[in-house]
Amino acid sequence: MSSISKGKSVAAASVIALMATGVLAQDVPEVRIQAVAGSLGGVPLMVMQAEGLDEKHGFNGVFDLLPSDSAAQNFLIGNSDIAMDNDIIGVSIARTEGFDVTAFYPVGNLYMGIVVPGDSEAETPEDLIGMNVGHFGADSGTTMFIRSIVQEMYGFDVLEEYNFSQVGPAALVPLLESGDVDAIFNFESYVSEAMLATGGRYLLQAGSDYAEFTGGFAPWITNMVAHTSWLEENPELAYAVRDAYDEAIAIMSESGYEILREEYIVSGLGITSPEVLDVLIENASTFDYFTNEWTPEIIEGGYGFLEGLAEEGLVITEVPEGVMVRLEDLVGEPGA
Repeated sequence: MSSISKGKSVAAASVIALMATGVLAQDVPEVRIQAVAGSLGGVPLMVMQAEGLDEKHGFNGVFDLLPSDSAAQNFLIGNSDIAMDNDIIGVSIARTEGFDVTAFYPVGNLYMGIVVPGDSEAETPEDLIGMNVGHFGADSGTTMFIRSIVQEMYGFDVLEEYNFSQVGPAALVPLLESGDVDAIFNFESYVSEAMLATGGRYLLQAGSDYAEFTGGFAPWITNMVAHTSWLEENPELAYAVRDAYDEAIAIMSESGYEILREEYIVSGLGITSPEVLDVLIENASTFDYFTNEWTPEIIEGGYGFLEGLAEEGLVITEVPEGVMVRLEDLVGEPGA
């Protein structure tokens, strides 16, 4: 295991312990919320906890940062009330498997993509055909999104045309640095680590490149996802978590993402290098990694994206009802 990987593991474990043992007023309802350890997607939870936004908005947040390979199952079996690390592809698959879960708000824009070293001659994903590429699982949201976007934009299936090596997200960074692979699929903050280690760049920045291709729409790498029954039984808490998230991302945006330099975030992400942090902040500012735009028109665009995937038959074959909802439509207006 690399020193970076070890640092991330220790830091994530420390933050999980810190967050899990926090004690708040006993009369405040508890909401258990999860995100993936080492991912930028966990930062809103860190900000909520550090700024006391859970208490401010009337709930006791128990924040869990989990390994990427177990996070989805942890949520589906009911260990968390809200997952901020799931996506609409995963929700579609879960619903077809009988889990009554739904995405009720956006979180992360697609802060991931294909990264190549600085000396790579590749200019588009087509240039990697027949080459060695690292990823961390064909069923991961990162690989599924990149696969579907490349299929739509360039007309080929990466699982058929690339020679894949599969390791964990953190291990992909030294794999690219050593030259054992020519490119990697990964998400932040591992993207920034890889760029610094190799003088690298995005060959495909999934969010911005796909939005340019479609004329404005791109799906989300993560959404707020909950079991429908929990939302219906706890509408005020669902709105409270949504409001706390809105405030957290406003704090990040107003700081120009400089808040990422706070020690609790640096530790939570397991960042061991100031230079990596510089790259991460630059990427976050450039690509605007978080959003709270959740209009009927945007949701319609999300369904259109899923329907395109189903037609291709790459990662899903059908789009079940209820993948995405607005809280206002499901449980009524706040305070109703």
